[in-house]
Amino acid sequence: MNAVAITGIGLIVPAGTDLSALKDPMPQRSNDALQISSVPQIDGLSKNDARRMSKLTRYSIFAANNALRMSGNSSEAMNIYIALTHGSTSLLEEFHTYLFDYGPEMASPNTFSNGVTNAPLSSISSFAKIKQGGTTILGYENAGCDALNYCANAIMDKEHDACLVGASEEYSEIVLDAYKKCGWYNTLNPKCLPYHFKSGDHKTGFGVGEGSAFFTVESKSHCNSRNGKALCLYKPVEIESDNISADMIICGSGAGPQDGYELDILKDIAKSNRGNKPVLLFSKPFFGESFALGSMLSCCMAFAALQNNIIIPSFPLHPDIINMYTTECTVPPHKILVISSGRNGQVSAGMFLENQSFE
Repeated sequence: MNAVAITGIGLIVPAGTDLSALKDPMPQRSNDALQISSVPQIDGLSKNDARRMSKLTRYSIFAANNALRMSGNSSEAMNIYIALTHGSTSLLEEFHTYLFDYGPEMASPNTFSNGVTNAPLSSISSFAKIKQGGTTILGYENAGCDALNYCANAIMDKEHDACLVGASEEYSEIVLDAYKKCGWYNTLNPKCLPYHFKSGDHKTGFGVGEGSAFFTVESKSHCNSRNGKALCLYKPVEIESDNISADMIICGSGAGPQDGYELDILKDIAKSNRGNKPVLLFSKPFFGESFALGSMLSCCMAFAALQNNIIIPSFPLHPDIINMYTTECTVPPHKILVISSGRNGQVSAGMFLENQSFE
């Protein structure tokens, strides 16, 4: 089987810090932010060091550390990949506010250095003593799944034995205000998903969320050599070329600009299934629009459904696909497909499978 082993998971979202946080959808609400109230103390990270970091970096270290601890793997032998969309906009806004309002003497070098795009990756590497290198991947709504696919392919191509891979996003007013001016992520939850809005109809959305999610990913040989445990398997999927058969699909639609692309993808998948009706679920009703993090949280939900049999509530389906899929999960899934599209139409997808013998 052309797949890799998932051996650890870590996450922090407004609802909590473990897999049980993935099962409760948001209440019907206006476009309030979904923010994390506090980050639990991280063993080995001093309060002074944490205070100087951005929220984005603290979220990332917390989730990455938990994934590493679950895997029991040596972080020194790993590479790291992290997907972002906006980075630490809060610290960069603070830096430039002081710079323009009070002059260069009042602009904090610490605020600048902790607000740059690579700050989360470098901070995780330093904290976990990761020495094999890493990459920050910038992208849109599908970037988290894209990073996981990049990591899995690198392992299968024997470029790495093991990787730490994740995605993070922090809430900031400046980002939310920019999207409000675009007319996105507004006040009302959609009546169905995907919600392919027409020109001028931008009144729906789940709000803007934040958090971090990480997996540890390994090859079969590396996992076996250290007597590790594969919690489930994962393989990248090419939607246009692969023969797709899944018990469940978790989609990244959330009444955003990507929904039209995802509606078309779901129609194509349904045609290839020859009458089979997979369960179709969505992650955005749980977490809001969290950009690069969103597709990684879809992957976390797939992991939770497969590994822990966590039942994920459904959401009404778009009329064009209501007869192609079901929203009722009557039996535990064995194969779960995650699909995510960016606002530019780029699609990323991957399959989570039960922990079975590698072929």
